[in-house]
Amino acid sequence: MKITYIDHSGFAVEFPELLLLFDYDKGKLPVWDAAKPLFVFASHSHPDHFNWQILRLYEQYPHIFYLFGNDIRLGKKWMAQRGIDEAVRQRIRRLAGGRTVEVSAGDVKIRVHTLTSTDAGVAFVVETQGKRIYHAGDLNWWHWESGDLQEAEANEAMKKAYREQIRRLEGMYFDVAFVPLDPRLGNSYDWGINEFLEKTDCPMVFPMHLWGQYDTVSRYLQEPKNRKYAHRIAAVKRGGQEWNI
Repeated sequence: MKITYIDHSGFAVEFPELLLLFDYDKGKLPVWDAAKPLFVFASHSHPDHFNWQILRLYEQYPHIFYLFGNDIRLGKKWMAQRGIDEAVRQRIRRLAGGRTVEVSAGDVKIRVHTLTSTDAGVAFVVETQGKRIYHAGDLNWWHWESGDLQEAEANEAMKKAYREQIRRLEGMYFDVAFVPLDPRLGNSYDWGINEFLEKTDCPMVFPMHLWGQYDTVSRYLQEPKNRKYAHRIAAVKRGGQEWNI
């Protein structure tokens, strides 16, 4: 499979038989074979994870299917105002956390399981072509440091909620995973990704949600506490990077 990093939390995964696109918000998309089924994922409605222009991909890729977090609501009037073909609505599945669905396009099939995000929407576990892929969306250990008592209580609740979701993945093997490494979190920036690495078996984890601060990946790789995970981290440096796995 071929992995393309697009921008922020946007990644494409290409198989000979099908295409997957996750959380596109901006950046240049690859040009694909229009005959292949294209499965487009958006974990939630935040604009850094969902760009409504993905609905126009229907014009280029007729064999397209959309799997969205259930907080993404697209009314008929809203779509009509943007010139989106009504047929697109029939290709959209909205998923809450804890759901498992299968979507088929001819002989091609994908199985999707969702986790409940600690922010908004869902995270995706996708199984297809003998591979298992994880895209976290905004499911992360969001620990903010202000010294405020109310925030300290929220941080404790966040810790519990995140660990509960990752526990659902414990012991699972993933061929690739896309997980936040957000520099805004200061010293707790790596707690979420390390919890995922500790509890699962995944040889190639792609940091995301970097806000263009790619030196965050270098920081992670250089810190002694992360040395045991470094060989499993992809060196994400810029949009347009590709990996063949």
